[in-house]
Amino acid sequence: MSTTPSLKLLLRAAADDRTDLVLGQFRPAQIRWAVDSGLGPLLRRATAGDPEARKSPLWPLVESADLTARVMAGERLDAADEMIWACEGRTPPLTLLKGISICEQFYPEPHLRPMGDVDVLSEPTTAQIVEGHLLELGYRRTSEYPPEFYETHHHLTPLFHARKRVWVEIHRGLFPARSRVGSERAFSLANVAEELRPSRFRNRPVNRLSDELQLVYLASHWAFGLRRLGGIVGMLDLVYLLGRTPTLRWERIFEWLDGSLASTYVYVLLSYLSRHRLIALAPDVLRELFARQRSFGRTNLRVLHALLDRYVTEGREFGVLVSARNFGILWKDLQWPNSPSGNVLRALRSLRPSRAWLRRSLGGADHPRPARS
Repeated sequence: MSTTPSLKLLLRAAADDRTDLVLGQFRPAQIRWAVDSGLGPLLRRATAGDPEARKSPLWPLVESADLTARVMAGERLDAADEMIWACEGRTPPLTLLKGISICEQFYPEPHLRPMGDVDVLSEPTTAQIVEGHLLELGYRRTSEYPPEFYETHHHLTPLFHARKRVWVEIHRGLFPARSRVGSERAFSLANVAEELRPSRFRNRPVNRLSDELQLVYLASHWAFGLRRLGGIVGMLDLVYLLGRTPTLRWERIFEWLDGSLASTYVYVLLSYLSRHRLIALAPDVLRELFARQRSFGRTNLRVLHALLDRYVTEGREFGVLVSARNFGILWKDLQWPNSPSGNVLRALRSLRPSRAWLRRSLGGADHPRPARS
């Protein structure tokens, strides 16, 4: 599938809060990709002023995506409210994370932000108390992994409520402690505690991350687990955050990120959005961020941006040359905390097909090697 940068046009409409886009500007494949990627409600909002939109044979798909998102967002907001109520006065205020935090804080309408689950952060010493209150509400531990896996994980076993159709994750940290990014200063328990800000959710006390840590966390979480389908949502998060946060403590961000893997994650996303004029940043911000990362030069960055263009925003299918496997290798290896040239060599080595893959692809059989004399 070959597409123009139309979903970037949709992101730009979000940045400018436009509702006058013409649905006919988007080809059927682009409309389907927007819906599949979680931007169906945004497409509905951005084309609300188009009188011809309802005549499109794909309008029911867009309308359905919008209505479904409204129902799902309502279910998750209600579940969060009940959870906060159940813990109020019994534990320290919960900290809202990711979609449940930013959907009302930065998005013009909560349902525009897709949410697969409700994520909250609890103090490590009270996380199991929070879990106990949710079990009383009818949630049940549900996971393919054994309980031992979650003993050292950054969140407890996921909880699912069958009647409400809601998943909840109770976090003790922002990333797995054993991961490189999880061990960095920005996401240390001490720094996170310092960056919590009192807030309200449906008039109940909660915490949210500071705008600065929110930006670093969202960008790092996006890059840490980037997927072709839905990867554009992380871009939308920062479009709305930066559009509604006129001032940030950039010096504080620079201090956290110096020489870190998170600096690479933040830079690759902000530079991509800036390159396509989806956000407005002072030139010195990107310059300072680039100086603090240690992973890539201009060539590596161009490759990463091209991957985002072709497979995340344009929705092209993977092929033989860039398969899902190769996409993941390039994305990970080109951002490794190493020299830019070292990362290129690392990626090239990783891209070499294994003997097993070659045998499967070429239909060959295993042949025993001749014995050495």
